[in-house]
Amino acid sequence: MNPMMQADASKPVGSPEEDKSLEWEPRACETSWWQTRQSRESLVKRLLGLFTNPTAGLTRDQTRRRGLSKLLDWLEGQPGESWQDRWMASGADSAGFEWTDLPLMGRGATKRHQRDELATGLVLLVAGQAIRPSYAWLLRQRLTVMLAEARAASDPDAFRRLEQSAQHATVAARSDALNKLTWIVIRKGSLVKDITVGDCIELTASLEEHHFRGSAGRPLFYALLKETGVLPASAPLRLRVLRIQGRRSVEQIVDGYGIECRAVCDLLVEYFTERAPELDHVSLRSIARNLCRLFWRDLEIHNPGIDSLRLAPEVAQAWKDRLAYIRDAEGHPVRPRVNFRSELVFVRAFYQDIARWAADDPGRWAPWVAPCPIKASECATKKSRSGVKSRMDQRTRTQLPLLPALLRAVDRQRKDAETRLTVARATPAGERFLVAGQEFERCRSGQAHRIYATELTTGRRRNLTHEEEAGFWSWAAVEVLRHTGIRIEEMLELTHHSFIAYTLPTTGEVVPMLQVAPSKTDAERLLLVSPELAEVLTAVIFRVRARNAALPLV
Repeated sequence: MNPMMQADASKPVGSPEEDKSLEWEPRACETSWWQTRQSRESLVKRLLGLFTNPTAGLTRDQTRRRGLSKLLDWLEGQPGESWQDRWMASGADSAGFEWTDLPLMGRGATKRHQRDELATGLVLLVAGQAIRPSYAWLLRQRLTVMLAEARAASDPDAFRRLEQSAQHATVAARSDALNKLTWIVIRKGSLVKDITVGDCIELTASLEEHHFRGSAGRPLFYALLKETGVLPASAPLRLRVLRIQGRRSVEQIVDGYGIECRAVCDLLVEYFTERAPELDHVSLRSIARNLCRLFWRDLEIHNPGIDSLRLAPEVAQAWKDRLAYIRDAEGHPVRPRVNFRSELVFVRAFYQDIARWAADDPGRWAPWVAPCPIKASECATKKSRSGVKSRMDQRTRTQLPLLPALLRAVDRQRKDAETRLTVARATPAGERFLVAGQEFERCRSGQAHRIYATELTTGRRRNLTHEEEAGFWSWAAVEVLRHTGIRIEEMLELTHHSFIAYTLPTTGEVVPMLQVAPSKTDAERLLLVSPELAEVLTAVIFRVRARNAALPLV
């Protein structure tokens, strides 16, 4: 079922959330198209014409020819009327990264050089739109060549324009955005201009499902589509707007996890309703995720028909073994779960709360009292905390010698960006200017009076205003963190109300103090502002004030 439809199953009919989700539904994937229905002879001729050079005689092209031939030999032995049907019937799509380990034509395990040939042949089939693998398969591959070939074959001009529009971003962010857009084009079999908001939401959900680190925090691909006019004017400026869920009731939270046992579902609703007054909404949803998805729903999937909290020892141990690793949609381990013991604490508290409440209200809670499958020793975190602190200390020892180089780099980046912007601002549009040995041509001002310039040696169009802003705030953040030692979330909470003038009782001297709002330790702190820190904070205030008599409210 579509993830968006699952998320909306608990919403009342006709609600604004339902209307918005229907408006941004992803496009359905085609089951048949002309490329996948081609005969083998026509397909080979087209793909070799697109992706090989018959006159060059390159080793890479020879490998691609052999790989394509072997792959088509194998697929022809699979049932189906099209290459896509045969691909899905072969089990390769569900095999993910291990698809080349499937027995080929009954010849047993695949050797290393055969895997390489098959991978190069598959590049041609995917980039040539003969097959359209699922996101689950695509996200497990590391074939950058396949993505590059797909961009060159499907919509090269559009991808080139998007890459030019993303020149202000880092190389990693730009590559990440182009890869995501290529995945959508491969999966949907369309051009860039056909991508919809629903397609972007669908891809982001797939990335999260397969535990791509930082995937949701890199929405540049959506911003590029919006800025270049691919998405409609009614689409939100930020993808995050569509992914923010409003406050949901306890029933909606629990129902969203698809628990099959109605009695246990009702129990969890009662349990969270009982605890809701003492929890904020974020904490409530976090605990619900643990108990509903990681605990009970996992038990239902691996023990169909289970309807009691009284777990057999082997069932409880198997669940703990699964919980110890973060897993993908097929249940394969991705990486160890760092907060494994913390997750056990929530389940142990669940059993203990029910046992304690049963003494006061036996009619309501006594039928669910059961031995807790988690021992107190399993929740002990002293050893794991020591390990965490050891890794943090080692990371500090490793990176501390690099601090002077970091300070020099951010200061140089800030000053260079400021110089480029100052010179560009004084240069008329269309004129050239030289800064630090780099020659630029001033472009006309963009939206919000931002200043752009084209770097003549590379042809790259650069947003000098953005570069100057990024350079300043990078320098300010590094300096504030260095001089204060506060946490990032504490730094983000600093305002102009955080500065306090303190008069020394002995000398009457007035010294500046920085008030740090309570965060992890739940206690505020006062730090003495050194001259170096005062210089940084003064620069921040001067920039925010922007020559106004008073600081803006926002």
